[in-house]
Amino acid sequence: METWLTDDALHHIQTSYGLRIWATVPMRSVVGLVTDRGRFMCKRYDTDKGVSEERLRAIVDVKTQLEQAGLSRSYLSTCDGEPFCYWRQAPVTVEPWLAGRHADFSNAAERRRAMQAVARLHRAQLRIPFVLRHNTTILQKLAFRLARADEVAGRGELLGISREEWEEWRGRAEHVLRSLPHRQITALTNRDRATGVLCHRDLAPHNILMAAGSPAQLIDFDLTGVDSPIYDLHQLFDHMMYRHPSGQWQNDALDAYCRVRPLSREHLEALAALAEFPSVLLREIGELRGARSGKAKQRAAVRVRFASQLLRQRMRALA
Repeated sequence: METWLTDDALHHIQTSYGLRIWATVPMRSVVGLVTDRGRFMCKRYDTDKGVSEERLRAIVDVKTQLEQAGLSRSYLSTCDGEPFCYWRQAPVTVEPWLAGRHADFSNAAERRRAMQAVARLHRAQLRIPFVLRHNTTILQKLAFRLARADEVAGRGELLGISREEWEEWRGRAEHVLRSLPHRQITALTNRDRATGVLCHRDLAPHNILMAAGSPAQLIDFDLTGVDSPIYDLHQLFDHMMYRHPSGQWQNDALDAYCRVRPLSREHLEALAALAEFPSVLLREIGELRGARSGKAKQRAAVRVRFASQLLRQRMRALA
């Protein structure tokens, strides 16, 4: 269980929300609550490490609008009508525990359902608070990812691939980053942000729920904000590549998205160009910084090696 969720904290949540908590279910970053009013997810936000109260209130506002549009579920209100309570100066949210399991991107039907859910989000007409507008672009994100991986290698913390392999991948990443149509992608991003496209900005299988007979549901909107659809789609395609490195699924996935929300030729060209960047490998190398124990390092090394093999498969398929 989360270390903050003591008996005193549980009592405070029960009092704040008018719940009787029967059981708790510890998860990766949240705690499931089984109560007399149903099942919920509980999360505590450390405002010193990311989500300010202003931003959290903006997310609450957006999720309320998404619920009205049938695209999400909003947070439970406290007995005082607030969207969250406080425990030891940190906000705590409680929201419905949605039925379903994480998306399986090896399944074509689930890939299409995931793409349709993202398209519905991008198509939604919302009043988005200013605090959810971002300044960094996907180009800056890729440059940061490369710099972080290079820092890991420079510290001698590289695992899973040889130094020679890393130099090869770094050279490729630098070449692709220089070759990307920066002006076109920047202009496209600025236009999308000007029209107020809400993006999830943290798309992965564990943030997309699948339930039989229902549309896919997106969860965990902590990083949400106004951006370009190419940010979400590039991120989603990176995760789909883990299942199918050849990329033969991409046209079918894009077709599912475009049936709900069409993309321009500029969007499609930008996505094709971004696909050349080895994001998957750089992300796994960057994550080596958090591997401290022997077992954690062993698992991280396997992920790095696997990502490198996936990218080589993709290169052969595209050759």
